[in-house]
Amino acid sequence: MIELDYKIMHNCVFTNVKLKKIGRSDSDLCDVCHKENEDIMHVFINCDELEDFHDYLSALVCKIFENCDSDKINLVQSEMLLLNGLRWKMKGVNDLFLNFVLSVARFCIFRRRHLLKNGHKNVHLTKLFQYTLKHYVTYFYVYLCKQNNKSNVFEKNFLKDNPIVQETDDVLVFDL
Repeated sequence: MIELDYKIMHNCVFTNVKLKKIGRSDSDLCDVCHKENEDIMHVFINCDELEDFHDYLSALVCKIFENCDSDKINLVQSEMLLLNGLRWKMKGVNDLFLNFVLSVARFCIFRRRHLLKNGHKNVHLTKLFQYTLKHYVTYFYVYLCKQNNKSNVFEKNFLKDNPIVQETDDVLVFDL
């Protein structure tokens, strides 16, 4: 996920537009919707096939922002939030977890693109995202809390000001 985030920030993602330009692809059309040219904005933001996932992700982000106590919330633009993450701290918002969620979302969008490009059909993006997010959060929970006795780190990064993930009796409860 970190590598993909780096590539997005530095506009180094090989989209079909770039691949056609260097002669590595015959078409610059999106492999998911087959309607528009596939540039970086199309892959993550503008593809029609992402509409349901964007609606789901927006509702999830609204849950994360529900305890926000900051005037900066008006500065948040959903397209830039998905591509770049939250670049400042906001009182009542776990910005570390939010950026983690957005990184997983970008990873899942890109992973789905690759799966469809390589012949897989019917990849449900929302379910892929939910599974991936639960998997990584659970992994960090086991690694930090159970194996390394660093529950304070997990609590700060994943549980504090977070209405989506709660810990109850040593069990993680997700509200996705």
